[in-house]
Amino acid sequence: VSYKYVHMSVSASIQLESVSTRIVDELEPGDGASFPKVGDKLLVHYTGCLAATGRCFDSSRARGHAFTFTVGCGKVIKGWDVLLLRLCKGQRVKLHVGAVDGYGAAGSPPNVPANADLLFDVELIDINEPLVKEGIRYRKELEDKARREVEEQQERDAKAAMASEGPKAAAAGPKRPRESDESGSGSDSDSSSSSSESSGAARKRKERKKDKKKEKREKKRRERKEAKKSSKKEAKRGRKKEKKKKRDRETVQRSVITGKRLKLDDSAADTEGRAP
Repeated sequence: VSYKYVHMSVSASIQLESVSTRIVDELEPGDGASFPKVGDKLLVHYTGCLAATGRCFDSSRARGHAFTFTVGCGKVIKGWDVLLLRLCKGQRVKLHVGAVDGYGAAGSPPNVPANADLLFDVELIDINEPLVKEGIRYRKELEDKARREVEEQQERDAKAAMASEGPKAAAAGPKRPRESDESGSGSDSDSSSSSSESSGAARKRKERKKDKKKEKREKKRRERKEAKKSSKKEAKRGRKKEKKKKRDRETVQRSVITGKRLKLDDSAADTEGRAP
């Protein structure tokens, strides 16, 4: 399969050093019209694997947040700086990046060894994404991540409940075959009781989490209250000090004025006692 990329806006200072650095396959076509230029801000989703073993060393999809960077300015590995300029908006491709155009002889410990060729699954989501759109996207990513974490926690709780029920069932021994409708209803009641026990344990865990959160909120509230009280006390002390300084200044001024008046009175008395 051969692909033609009409947009080749690559700066002269960035040149690929490995012939193996190339676009291997196109997974999804883009709009075919919007291509990035050097200095544009790109928004991408990617998954990076080692070409030798296929082991994933990095993934924005796993983190739940798309990756943004300025293309053609050395912010990322050289293979990306060159190859992503050939993609159009919405296009998803598979890239092979040679070691010299990737992390080179130094690698990126501990995930990428030295002189390792890399495979990337990259999707160019947007070019120069507006700030409003970026804020909406970021909030949605946070909501999706929180939802996934809740679902994963629920799955882990269910597995733990099943694992705890396994030893109990083994200790109880094999179940007797049902002889009548009454025995069948008894087994149904046992299963319902076990499910109710697991749901009760889940409720207790939720209640403990709520209590912990409540304690944290109360602790923060008390700390804020104490900080407010201490700040008020400091402000009160400062006001008292200012008042004391003001009184001291007024006392000094009054003493100075009184001394001047006494001098004036003495001089007046001297002049009255003298003959004209």
